[in-house]
Amino acid sequence: MRQLDVTERILRLRMVPVFRSMPAASLAQLAAAIRPRTFRRGEVVLREDEPPRSFFLIGSGNVRMVRRGKRIGTVRGPGGVGFLPFLARSAGATGAVAQSFVEAYEVPGDAVEEVFEDDFSVMLASMRWVADRLLVEMKSATPPPYSPPDPPFEHLIGDRELGIVDRIYLLRRTRAFRAANVNSLARVARRMEEQRFPARTRIWSPGDVSDTSCFFVKGMAKLVWNEGRSEQGVGPGYVVGGTESLVAVPRWNELVTEEPVVLLRGRREALIDMFEDDREVALTFQSLLATFLMDIWDKKAEQGIASVGAPDSQPNGLGQGGLAPEEFRPAGARATDGPDVERGAR
Repeated sequence: MRQLDVTERILRLRMVPVFRSMPAASLAQLAAAIRPRTFRRGEVVLREDEPPRSFFLIGSGNVRMVRRGKRIGTVRGPGGVGFLPFLARSAGATGAVAQSFVEAYEVPGDAVEEVFEDDFSVMLASMRWVADRLLVEMKSATPPPYSPPDPPFEHLIGDRELGIVDRIYLLRRTRAFRAANVNSLARVARRMEEQRFPARTRIWSPGDVSDTSCFFVKGMAKLVWNEGRSEQGVGPGYVVGGTESLVAVPRWNELVTEEPVVLLRGRREALIDMFEDDREVALTFQSLLATFLMDIWDKKAEQGIASVGAPDSQPNGLGQGGLAPEEFRPAGARATDGPDVERGAR
């Protein structure tokens, strides 16, 4: 494979939507780190027993993707492998084996992390890409049953409005914000609006504007979709609506209280401001979204359903896992609700 010059490397990276908005001068930093690689048939591209330290842009050839011994799909060039496991960080690696002679370009993870550190807009684009793909999967996935917080925190909720210390404590109970800077959390907490609703109140309906997320601190509600055929119980400890708000798509389901509810409602802009101020929290949040998406893929793989790449009957097709000109674009309509940052609730 001939060595790519910087201009051609930049053009290849422009195929990845999360990098498209980067100025050429900034993208050159990442382009310079790309390494051309070739793999023979049967050669390992990514090892499942090693943490992902890079991802690959596949120029030509076929790569079989595996997680936990189950096939999750096949990626054909032009495409890409390893980006989502890299973002998930601690979700476990994905195995990739060349099914033919493969020409690829390796993008080192540390170079991507430097870009995230230098240019928040790239990190935000990456986070939104993961959320976008997760939304498509969540709409058809079977949600888990409600899992209450342990230990419970309903004793904190009375007739008085929640104070700033209580709000920070509650936010810290979520995995996404467990290690967040107190000052950053305080700024977010102050901008959240406490709301109380009686039973049988519709908080939102399909088609409503989505620019906020709701953190439940007391009382149960349910999300209803698929014309009433699907529903999920949500309650204390759950954050709903955050992912669709991040992607900025309309609500697709209905949120209705089943009993008196107390929640904290935060705007998308406040969350993004915190991510920009505290990059480690942003990385943690992105990792959780990617982990939720990979968990769904794992469950589908157990049922023999491929989630990555294109079906074998569609050569060069781009499905839900490809990383080529359409790589980060979901296979279906972008309309669903987001997961609980703690438990994957919608």
